[in-house]
Amino acid sequence: DDVTVIRFRKKNTITAGPSGSGKTYSVEVLGDLLQVPTLIIDATDYTEAGYVGKTADDMIRELIDLAPGYNREEQSSFISAYGGLICIDEIDKKAKDGSLSGHDISREGFQRSVLKLIERKSVSINNPYSAASQIQEVIDRQRGKKATKQESMISTEKILFILGGSFERLGDNLESIVKKRLQHKGRVHENGSVEIKGFAKDDKKGDKGQLQSYYKEAEAEDFIEFGLLPELIGRSPIRTFVNLLSKNDLIRIMQETEDSILNQYKLEFKLFNIDLEFTPEAVEYIAEKAENQKTGARALVSVWESILTDFQFELPGTNFSKLEVTKKLCERPKDELLKMLERSPFADFVENFKKEYGVELILDEDIQSYIEQYAHQNNLQISETLKKLFFGASALNYMGIREPYKVTREMVQDEKYFDKLFARWYEDQKKKLSNKFKGEN
Repeated sequence: DDVTVIRFRKKNTITAGPSGSGKTYSVEVLGDLLQVPTLIIDATDYTEAGYVGKTADDMIRELIDLAPGYNREEQSSFISAYGGLICIDEIDKKAKDGSLSGHDISREGFQRSVLKLIERKSVSINNPYSAASQIQEVIDRQRGKKATKQESMISTEKILFILGGSFERLGDNLESIVKKRLQHKGRVHENGSVEIKGFAKDDKKGDKGQLQSYYKEAEAEDFIEFGLLPELIGRSPIRTFVNLLSKNDLIRIMQETEDSILNQYKLEFKLFNIDLEFTPEAVEYIAEKAENQKTGARALVSVWESILTDFQFELPGTNFSKLEVTKKLCERPKDELLKMLERSPFADFVENFKKEYGVELILDEDIQSYIEQYAHQNNLQISETLKKLFFGASALNYMGIREPYKVTREMVQDEKYFDKLFARWYEDQKKKLSNKFKGEN
């Protein structure tokens, strides 16, 4: 038999998972596949209607701006015909905090505003509070026109909402709420694992330090206990999760994705006619370092930037046409760069110190030998060691020293030497000023 449906139920979605695990990126990919306007916003940028700041209705107007068309009417018609995606990230930051009492305009009120949008609300495609709208209203009044506003509206019926967040906070986060529920319904073993209907679920941190995610076990009641409105959860029937990214996940992200960060760096260096290659050991080292930062895939960019930025600035214009990124280079990028450029890390530090503070440091062979030994014992780059040992040496500039300054072992063996030196100098200056004042009186 032929089956007809007048209206499909929208399957709005809640996605939970750690920061940097790919929640918003998944939405971006989904929008590209569906070829519909896709808006990703941060819930903390919006407030309840009637208060200063952007409101939930502004999301719809921002989505319209992303649609094809020569004017807002055409753009809104496109969304009405083909649909759109709105991802509200950090929705957990708008959850009602159980420790607070009363009406919270930045949390519960915003949730109710989003709830209205999900319930097929009609929204004006133009902002009635914008400067252009208010000027037009004043002009109409001056001309004697009645305020008969027949605004162009758009229904949110064809817009899918995806709510995302890490659902972490001090106190009860989502995973702890889920774990308590499972412990209450199941049986807890001595090792901390929970047995439910014959299946054992490891605690979040087992004996081997492996992580067990409770996001996938989250149910409607858990999100409600965390602080989301029951009505909002009820109209978001699909609940998904993403796991914390492992080292292997980060390696695959770097090597196998279409917009691989490794390929991005290769293209950037190719602009300067430099072929960039990465050894497997280097990629694994970076993945491990990024994993330790606990910020997901976002850490990859910051780790790579800390290593390759100096190479991007220094190598163009030289005779280098190839750069192989090895584990050793990743461990000691500054020292390896200076070695490639046939520059001593000591001479480089002295030159940069003089440019910044106007003081020329004299580092003899004995001092250089001590610093090299210190760097080796503490597994540091020589350039890092120099910054560490001379951290307080900028005081020489404030002390008015302009002649070459010979560094002794005492200075580098005591990390507080320059702080103490400045403190003594400062006290001497106070005494001189005090004596001068007494002499004048």
